[in-house]
Amino acid sequence: MPAEPRSPSLLNALRVRCPLCGHDGITEGYGNVVDECPSCHYSYTHGEDGYWVGALIMNMAVCLISFFVAFLGTILLTWPDVPWGALTFIAIGVMVAVPIWFYPRSKTVWVWADLRIHPYTEDERPAV
Repeated sequence: MPAEPRSPSLLNALRVRCPLCGHDGITEGYGNVVDECPSCHYSYTHGEDGYWVGALIMNMAVCLISFFVAFLGTILLTWPDVPWGALTFIAIGVMVAVPIWFYPRSKTVWVWADLRIHPYTEDERPAV
């Protein structure tokens, strides 16, 4: 009887680990994801050109959402005396820090999202 397919974990993805098995050795340097997980041998890109475009879009979306939350949150919390100078520095800080912090996570979260859409079955697991 084949084993039950594993459910991908968003928490593992946010911790830059394999969304399937939780192994932490899936990156080489800053944001470079290896071709397959050294533990469960899941192929991250499936050999597709442009696979990481979704991760780039996800990184941009998180950056923009963070900007709007910081911008509108600061305005709402300080209205009517909005500190526009400080708000400018907060907004610039968010637009610099968030994409740098989220970039490696965007790739593993993208793999997680792909696994939610196209579930991984044990039949796909390569013989090692």
